[in-house]
Amino acid sequence: MAASVYDDNFNEQHHHSTSTIDEDNKAKHCETCTCDNHKEPELHVAATIQQEESLHVCHDDYLNNNLPLPPPLPEPKYSFHRRIMPSSLIQFSSPDGRQMFQESLASGKGNAFFPLTEQFLNQSEPAYCGVTTLIMVLNAIGIDPNVRWKGGWRWYGSEEMILDLCCVNPERVKRAGILMEEFYSLARCQGLRVEMKRPYLPGNNNHPGEEVMTGEYYSLDDFRKDIIESAQNPPVYSSEDVAETEGGFMVVSFSRSALGQTGDGHFSPVAAYSEETDRCLILDVARFKYPPYWVSVKDLYESMRPEDAVTNKSRGWFLMHPPKIRSNDCGGPKFTGTKTMNEAKRPAEIVPLAGETKEQVCPVGDIKVKYCSINGEVHQLEK
Repeated sequence: MAASVYDDNFNEQHHHSTSTIDEDNKAKHCETCTCDNHKEPELHVAATIQQEESLHVCHDDYLNNNLPLPPPLPEPKYSFHRRIMPSSLIQFSSPDGRQMFQESLASGKGNAFFPLTEQFLNQSEPAYCGVTTLIMVLNAIGIDPNVRWKGGWRWYGSEEMILDLCCVNPERVKRAGILMEEFYSLARCQGLRVEMKRPYLPGNNNHPGEEVMTGEYYSLDDFRKDIIESAQNPPVYSSEDVAETEGGFMVVSFSRSALGQTGDGHFSPVAAYSEETDRCLILDVARFKYPPYWVSVKDLYESMRPEDAVTNKSRGWFLMHPPKIRSNDCGGPKFTGTKTMNEAKRPAEIVPLAGETKEQVCPVGDIKVKYCSINGEVHQLEK
């Protein structure tokens, strides 16, 4: 089980940690899903997911590892109105914070702020930071969920929409949050292209000359480079603007306690970079607790490095890109930029409402689901 961390703001038990994927095991989700170019159902393999852009893995570590449902969160002992910002962090709306933002905009390293802030959300549950962050990114990019949130609107209007589409138990997430691999999986399930990275482990600093880059662990300089790249190059506004890059967003998963905050594991997006101060802007989705703040890049990197006591892996960061400008081989969505060019009007009766279920067992457990998603295209599971 993921390490438990208590936050006296809610006296809550969080499990925003990391976990491993057994690459020898095939994913148990979407065994009945088919793509236009496949005649037989596909059983997706976790080890090859990065090579198969048209496929995804919906991954629930708790089910995969036969872990019991965490206990309900205890009743809070105290009530708070926000938290005091640690002195090492600079509030976005403070004079220094505004100055850094102006410098960031002038240098072109605050471009990601605008599409992200259009969709800035407060997490609806104390342990929903990862799913809320993903909703922000999906709506900022303009991904069509292909299910109706309410009325006739296809929109990521709640965290449960994503969990329902990807066979993850909402009650478990309310109690324990999500893991690094689960965040990666949920994002891929909705059609995003995602890179997951981790910092070097603390012990590697003893012999920096001996550090060897792997496909998963990266240096402080690599982290800073990714921050700047994502801050400068969010997803394109219009496909007509496409140059050498299609752009993307960065999401960080870090330990709050390492930054002097209350609580521990947390997800939020990065919106800007200040070169003069070497700080980046975190749009914290726990808006009831902390406003957006500027944090030292080095401090943020260090806050991702401590190993989880149970999984023995650090936290890390994600580079999240929209579907390719051209349609993929599976007939998935064609990304045309964050500007709405086509309302994609459809009869409401052919578009399912979010949360509709059949009496059918999901392939990864006993959670009832009706639909699974391949790169944003919904496929109904047959009885």
